Parts: sequence; C-alpha cells; structure tokens
Amino acid sequence: VVRFSYVGCYVDFTGGVRDLNELSGVTRIGEYEIISSRCVSNTDMSHELCSSVCSLGGFAYFGQSQRKRLQHKCRGNSSQICGAPWRNSVFALTYPNQNFYKMLKHSNFTVETSKTSSWPAAAPSVMDCLARCSAKADCQAAVFSQRLLACHLLAFAYPPASLTGPDWTLYQQQMHRLSVTIADVGTRPPR
Repeated sequence: VVRFSYVGCYVDFTGGVRDLNELSGVTRIGEYEIISSRCVSNTDMSHELCSSVCSLGGFAYFGQSQRKRLQHKCRGNSSQICGAPWRNSVFALTYPNQNFYKMLKHSNFTVETSKTSSWPAAAPSVMDCLARCSAKADCQAAVFSQRLLACHLLAFAYPPASLTGPDWTLYQQQMHRLSVTIADVGTRPPR
C-alpha cells in the first residue's frame, strides 16, 4: 500500500506555471478524467483518494488545492485540509517493494495522453517482461502478448487503448490501491 506524508503548503502557479504538472497532456488514467488545469476533482476528495490516483502514475508527490476558500476542508474527510486558492497542500508518496504484480487479463481501463506512455521491450516471456519493468524506475505496469511474444512497459498503471484486447494481459505493480475514486494533482520526482 502506498504511504504518504505531509511536506507543506506551497504557492502554486508562480510565473503562470503550475508547480505540479506531470499530468499535462494526460486526459484520462483508468476511470479518472483529467481536466484542463491538469487536475482531477471530486466531491469526495481526501488525501487517501488523491494519493491513490497519483500512485497510478508513480508520482513522488501529490498536491491538493481548493479554488474557493483558504484552508478548505476536504469534502471526503472534513478533518483534512485540501489546500487553498493557488496553494497546494503537498505530500510525498512512498512506495513498497515493486517486485509484486497483479495480473489483469481483461482490463477495460486505459490511459489517454499526448505523452509517450509505453515502450516496447525485448522480452520473450512474461517473466522477462516483468523483470524489465522492475528494473525501470518509471515503469508502473507492463503488458505482454503470448501470441505476439511482445512486451510493452507502461508509464502509468494502465495501457494506451492500442495495447488492450484479447491478445494483451496487463500486469500492474502491486503498489496501487485501485478501489478509490479520484485525485487532484501529481508529479514525478525531479530527475
């Protein structure tokens, strides 16, 4: 299970640029729609919901903000603060061991993005495919086709639509809590 810890409250949109911008170019992760401001909103927002969705992209941080009131309480958990206008409550995400995978034979969820979200990998077997994913820091999942003997490593926990269907099996690293509903903003660690 992904863990999170509070880092602090930070001003966002300095110089007209969002601070947590890893979702730019992404329009959907699984069942979660990303709106134009590079965030996902939900009436039941909480730190747990936000951390769960941001973990689908393997982000190092997530932030929550509220556009209406200073120090707004999260609707999904009124004991939590979800930031303020142009202020992000920022949290660091910590992931457990990434060498465990969950097999999803027929997943209907995909990622929609203008970014590259999958990379082919030379792997003649499922085990080789998963070993390549485990060795790549930004690999969140892999898809493998036994019929095609093809492997693709994924930047998100879901594949693009072109890598779904009966030929492809999805293998997600077991660091995600997938039964939640939504998140706000996320970013990958600085490189």
